[in-house]
Amino acid sequence: MFLNLTAKHMLSLSSALSVLFLGVGVYGILSDDALPFPSFSAFVAAVFFALQAVRSTDKFAAKTALSNTLIATNTHLKVTQFYYSSKEQLLELNRITEFKVADNYLAVILDRNGQGYDFQIKGKSDAIIERLNDIIPHQELKNTSITRV
Repeated sequence: MFLNLTAKHMLSLSSALSVLFLGVGVYGILSDDALPFPSFSAFVAAVFFALQAVRSTDKFAAKTALSNTLIATNTHLKVTQFYYSSKEQLLELNRITEFKVADNYLAVILDRNGQGYDFQIKGKSDAIIERLNDIIPHQELKNTSITRV
């Protein structure tokens, strides 16, 4: 998060800015040429801050936790993305040859051909690597490399 704000402070700030820009947009519509910019720009900013406020809630944080995003069985890895819409992908562990990990990012390479899937998941790279090491069976990890990019 920018400015190292806590989730509670980010929620309050984003909500306040959303209401402020909504008010500026309504004021711009009701008064003729009162703003030096188009009033729709204020509405766009209001929507942006409203979405940021939603992403700062505890419910969203719990929903996007790595324990809910990366789930493995003995044969499959299930990756769920929640950023824009809920998207779930089920991957066979024996086809996975490489994981590439960065902050808020996971790439899964299949069949040693450079082809695979890219996921936006919430978490630091160290936490994602730790989660993968915890949930994937050790015999599958022997044939798979994990690279930080």
